[in-house]
Parts: sequence; structure tokens; C-alpha cells
Amino acid sequence: MKNIFRISIVLLTGAILFPSCNKISDPYYSVKAVVVDTTWRPVLLEDYTGHLCVNCAPAATLAATLQELYPAQVYVVSVHAGQFALPIPSNPDFTGDYRCTASNDWFGYTGFNIDGNPKGMVNRVPFNNKISFGTSDWNEAVKKVKSTYSRMAVMTVHNVYNAAGSMLNSRIDVKFLQGYAGKVNLTVCILEDSIIGGQKNIIPPDSVPLIRHYNFMHVLRGTLTGSFGDLIVTAPANGDLITRSFPYDFNKSPSWVPEHCSVIAFISDADTKEVLHVAKSEHL
Repeated sequence: MKNIFRISIVLLTGAILFPSCNKISDPYYSVKAVVVDTTWRPVLLEDYTGHLCVNCAPAATLAATLQELYPAQVYVVSVHAGQFALPIPSNPDFTGDYRCTASNDWFGYTGFNIDGNPKGMVNRVPFNNKISFGTSDWNEAVKKVKSTYSRMAVMTVHNVYNAAGSMLNSRIDVKFLQGYAGKVNLTVCILEDSIIGGQKNIIPPDSVPLIRHYNFMHVLRGTLTGSFGDLIVTAPANGDLITRSFPYDFNKSPSWVPEHCSVIAFISDADTKEVLHVAKSEHL
């Protein structure tokens, strides 16, 4: 299936620049002089991190650069988990606890083999025979996945947020573009940007032992499904359409800032955990 989308955004540092924004024939769309091929599968880049990890700030910068380099194709989730994500109540720079049930479950899942921070996964498929790997492989893994795997579906995330009651309803639509023999799970996550806190660091150009007012982005706050998703269909056929709605009461999470939150959803193989498609709503 081929579509043309027109999106108007401001390019960020690190994006691919072209001299003009001419119309491109199917299956491409133009994003302020950035040409994006929509034939291939979008990429979920999971950045496993922690505020006590001295190498994690540059890893987050790399993840953000890849997301900016491939707009509407690469989506970052910052997963705080493991010993380097533990809060230190006695230290005012590290009192924040950005872990959640899903981040702990993903980090502890033996199939992902995450043995420290920073580590990453790209659509939860192996790269160089490893399911999770260090930052030196992130760029090549992203390029391989985005250029190798065909698009499985079209997904949309539609949010209705009632600010007066702090209530969110997120509707996810999934239309399959090809048949699939396995069971498919849907995972719906809430992310939060612009969380300010302390971050340990030893890597240039910010070669200071502590970044006191670090800006945490794409932070996984929790899921509206089970940690590994809810089963939505078995052996879907080409053209099948699945719709699910998920409510959330932000009154349960008073420390979260709804204006800084977004919803990201992905479908995955229920058994292998491979991510088949991903979509994100940039705001509530």
C-alpha cells in the first residue's frame, strides 16, 4: 500500500537536508525538505538508561539524533530500569524514580538479555546475533531494520483528553496490509518529556560528573495494556481492521504533567516479541 502524507514541521539538527521541498511520487512523502520512504516498517528504538549511568546521557543524545534523522520512521522510548535507575532518597539530585512496571518487566525479561545501561533494542530483532546491544550498533541496526522489513500495517493513535477531569481516552486503529501467521499483541505506552533531574555523566562534550538539570525525554511512564501487550488478533489477514480504546485517569499519577505526555503504540509478535509496527501521537 502506498500513501503520500504531507507534514509541516521544523527540522532539527542532524536531519537530512535537501534544497527544496518538491512533490515526490508514491510511496514517499515530504517533511520540510526531508524525503521519507513509507514502504518500510517504522522503527522502535528502546534506550535502556538510568540517571546513575555515566554513559547514558550521550546515548540519549544519539537516540534523539536518530529520531530526528528519520522523522516519522524512528521512535524512541527511554526505558529507565536496572541498578543505574534506582533513586537515592538521601541525594537531592537523584530522588527521581522514573522506573515503572513495564520498564522493570522489559529489563528483567531474559529474552532481551539486557545486562546493563546503556543498551538498546531496535524493533526487538537481533543485530549481529544480539537482541540488545551497545550504542555503537544503534545507527547500523536502525538502518538495517528500516530498509529490510516491509510495512506490516497502518496504525493511528487518536487521543481525547479532558483537562478538567484529567481523563484520557486513547483509541488505536490497526489496519493490516498483509497477512500474518502468528498471534499479535498491542502495547500502548504513555511517555513523558521535559522531566528535569540529575544525570551522572563523564563523556564529552558535557564532561562533568553531574548534569544537575538534565532534561529527560521520551520517558516510559507506564502502559495502558500489559507490559508485553494484550492479544488483539491471531493470524490477521490483509485488510483486517482492529480498533481498541484505552482510558487513563491522570489523577492516579499526580507527578506526571499531561501537557508533556504522549502515547506510543506498537504491535508485536506475541511469542517472539518482535515489533511489527509502531505509531505515536505527539501530544494528548
